[in-house]
Amino acid sequence: MRPRGAGYPSRTERLALVGLAVFVSAGHIAHLPIGLSGLALLLFCWQGWAHWQGRPPPPGWLRGGATLGVFACVFFGIGQLTGQTAGVALLALMTTLKLSELQRQRDTDIVLLLCCFVLATEFLVSQSLAMALYLVAGLLAIVTVFVYIHTLAGPGRLRHAMREAATLTVLAVPLAGLCFVLFPRLPGPLWHLERDKGSAGVTGLTDRMSPGAISQLARSQRVALRARFDGPAPPPGARYWRGPVLWDYADNTWYNRADRPDLPAATVVAQGPTRDVTITLEPRDQPWLIALDTPLSADREYSVAAGATLIAEAPINERIRYRTRSALERRLDPNLSQAARGRALTLPFAANPRTRALAQRLADETSSSPALVERAMTWFAAHDFVYTLRPPATSTRNPVDDFLFHTRAGFCEHYAGAMVYLMRAAGVPARVVTGYLGAEPALYGDYWIVRDANAHAWAEVWQAGTGWVRVDPTRAVAPGRIGHLPANTADDTGVAGNARGNGPLTELFYRGRMAWDGMNAAWNQWFLAYGPALQQGLLQRLGLKSRSGGVIVLTLAAVVLLGLASLFMLWHMRPARTRDRVLRAWQGVERSMARAGRPRAPHEPASRWAARVAPAMPRNGPELVALAAAYEAVRYDPHAGTAERHDFQRRARRFRRRRL
Repeated sequence: MRPRGAGYPSRTERLALVGLAVFVSAGHIAHLPIGLSGLALLLFCWQGWAHWQGRPPPPGWLRGGATLGVFACVFFGIGQLTGQTAGVALLALMTTLKLSELQRQRDTDIVLLLCCFVLATEFLVSQSLAMALYLVAGLLAIVTVFVYIHTLAGPGRLRHAMREAATLTVLAVPLAGLCFVLFPRLPGPLWHLERDKGSAGVTGLTDRMSPGAISQLARSQRVALRARFDGPAPPPGARYWRGPVLWDYADNTWYNRADRPDLPAATVVAQGPTRDVTITLEPRDQPWLIALDTPLSADREYSVAAGATLIAEAPINERIRYRTRSALERRLDPNLSQAARGRALTLPFAANPRTRALAQRLADETSSSPALVERAMTWFAAHDFVYTLRPPATSTRNPVDDFLFHTRAGFCEHYAGAMVYLMRAAGVPARVVTGYLGAEPALYGDYWIVRDANAHAWAEVWQAGTGWVRVDPTRAVAPGRIGHLPANTADDTGVAGNARGNGPLTELFYRGRMAWDGMNAAWNQWFLAYGPALQQGLLQRLGLKSRSGGVIVLTLAAVVLLGLASLFMLWHMRPARTRDRVLRAWQGVERSMARAGRPRAPHEPASRWAARVAPAMPRNGPELVALAAAYEAVRYDPHAGTAERHDFQRRARRFRRRRL
């Protein structure tokens, strides 16, 4: 191993540190604001060029000014110096500035520790399987560079560093695995991390629906949730996943007015067998617990909204796993409160007159709410409506009239909104429900995938004695859409197509994507979802009932045993200490000189090295030259006596005490 403090790092070592810092910061740079990302890349390029050219470190005043400039850029780029995004930006940018101070081995060690910290904070951005693999690669890179820098130059240096890094990582895996499995899991975080506004970076269903909101989601193939059914999956036409319910309408937007009084929680009465579903929900920074329509209960803390939507205690900012019980056949609010009835009939005054006239005519032709709904569905089917992801724009004054009587082209939000408007104009309570429709069976695993492309909106109409009844006007316009995954965005109609495509390459890509999704599902289930409940179940199967007593003892015992085993292995792997006291005394002199920035090259004889560095040491140079000559005399002369050896050791000790 290279002696500690062995002088100024070589150009290769400094470039290796720059490359390592770029690699471990790449995940953060990709998520920072564009200006700060550009600044980080510019600083990395500058550091690489400076070390490649062998430029001396910049003066202290310039480094201090650059530090203040970085703080100013972060403040003006993000608007604050606290919070997750600002903290990550400062950490990444200050690491780049630290690369300009690589003068001693201590500086290289600080950069390596900073790289470890930067890499660990990548989990604040994402905890996906891809991020985990990236972190493993980053950890191997850090250990490799660490070993490389602390190894003397010679043939096979990089190969030796890579082998040592792999060995150390493999030795750490059992200890890390035991700590992961046995260390007591707490039901919540040790501290609360305040998330920046909009830091989730991924939007999903919201509590507002305007033309284009859901069709924009339908262009995305991101996973929204994964579901595992207890028993067979429901039929395609019943795979509705309930999200937010929208009651109010204004300016061609369905939403929930904040100034309206809260409605009573929904009452759901199952009319048949229930379905238990385990759901892994992706983070969307929204509070809704998406569930198979209509949910009865969940195994998390939740409340039930007036629209029978399950609402978590806080916005969901990380992937969660929960179980729900749902009823495919149910009675939902068979007794409607006056407040809910009034809200479900409210429409803007005097807007969309042709739609109001149509509603009145359909109501006159029928005698009941079910007959009115059937008549409206027939009207949609008979008037050549087109189901498309790219509908033409409608007028802002009477948008429903324009859609029903002129453009007649739209996505599910257009049809659901128009149906609810039509029912309310006819005097029938109605509301908009948003969520997802359909699911895709996984090729590698017993679960189903619901993507953003499954985003959907439908109507619910209240009928006396029955309650809220699902009415999906999309069924009348595009029957193939119901229960199937929509086609990709290349198909402008959005009507269901083959998500797998045609041809061997497309099939191979599809299978690869599904295999990757299967690995992600396993990662989510066995690693990210490993909390107190799963740990308790595992420990009970191992015969450990108490999580607070036996587990802690077992964990500490395992950690101590593995730690002792690691120390034992490291003790046996240490370089053998020489018994030659003359050699040990001379090695002490070399270490002192290395700390002073004048190390001896491995191939350099002692006397030649002393003659080389002595001119730069006017006060101690002559003594070093004499000491080197004495060392070679007593070290290699077989006739050297004990007195000469002891005298050399005393001179070497006195030299090490000097101020070099």
